[in-house]
Amino acid sequence: MKETNSQSATRRAARLAALFVSFLFASGIVFASGAKESASAQQSSAVTINFYTGGDVNVHDLWANDILPAYKKVAPNVNVNLVFSEHNGSDQLVFDKIAAAKQAGKVSGVDIWETGRVLQAGEAGLAMKVSATDIANLSKVSPDVLAQAGGYGVPYRGSSVVIAYNSQYVSNPPTTLQGLFDWIKKNPGKFTYNPPDTGGSGDAFVQAVLKTSVMSSDLKTFQTSYNQSLESEWGSGWKLLESLGPDVYQGGFYPKGNVGVLQLLDKGAIWLAPVWSDMGLSYLAQGLLPANVKLEQLDPPFSGGASYIAVVSDSLHKSADDAFLNWLLTPEVQAIVIHKMNGYPGVEWQYVPADVRQKFAAIAKNYSFGFSAKFDSDMHQMWYQNVANAGKN
Repeated sequence: MKETNSQSATRRAARLAALFVSFLFASGIVFASGAKESASAQQSSAVTINFYTGGDVNVHDLWANDILPAYKKVAPNVNVNLVFSEHNGSDQLVFDKIAAAKQAGKVSGVDIWETGRVLQAGEAGLAMKVSATDIANLSKVSPDVLAQAGGYGVPYRGSSVVIAYNSQYVSNPPTTLQGLFDWIKKNPGKFTYNPPDTGGSGDAFVQAVLKTSVMSSDLKTFQTSYNQSLESEWGSGWKLLESLGPDVYQGGFYPKGNVGVLQLLDKGAIWLAPVWSDMGLSYLAQGLLPANVKLEQLDPPFSGGASYIAVVSDSLHKSADDAFLNWLLTPEVQAIVIHKMNGYPGVEWQYVPADVRQKFAAIAKNYSFGFSAKFDSDMHQMWYQNVANAGKN
């Protein structure tokens, strides 16, 4: 008998479900069950916190070699079990694991989770709201940074796009966006940025230009929501970007990716460009950029963002989770994060040691916030139409 479309769909769903369950067990991702431990039991006996995170090798080494061994010294009864996914390849899997446990009325076994999906997890009931009531050092975090994740995550580090310039050729770098526009016009061919869909540094530059034509009353919508009709406000921003094209490197060459821009700086082909703060500092530390390349933040600043850690709603160890995250925001630990990641602290700069602020003085400022994902996606497509391919049709 010929199988109907409905029967075929049912069979496919069953096979997918079976494969998913098999993958969870094969990966060692199974659901823990049982009643929640009391706070007193956690304090009087050894506690294991399952911490899921991911990223590049530098993120792994930060946790495995620096932060977790340091925490073991101050909290010997707490074992933080690091479950690391290279390049965050398991982010969706972890989300599905927690969601499946919630639906089944079981415990996922994930206690805290570093992810770019903190807000989504919180809105789905998978992550708890965090506050200074439970994590006292959150009072040292900018309320705006907390709000970017809906109050569902603890920001422990950050990064921002800044200006990198070759001081051998640029003795008086611009300090404002308008000053940057003027510099580009006066120094044709010595500036560029990557297409916004190929890296965050170019994305932040394009957004900064478009923000100049956005009504201040609409800026919050651009950052947190979506209303496609508001994109008409970008008109003069697109014209400005197009007008800069002839003065960009080689009359309009936009290298792919953040690395492509850094390589042109290294060769001396360009003298000034937007770069990620952490990438620029890391390249300088490794000798991949000449020592005369300096970093500076504009006023108002380019956009940036934080890395957040969520407390999973079904965690059996909330008091231990909170204690660890509170310690993570202390000045000494934040200094480790800044030095190892060449990045921004999770807390405001005023709360990190003075010698660290001095070392990073050129960029030790707040960052702005970028457009929401849907606005950003539209912007990527429109950039090709209005800038890269402008006048070519």
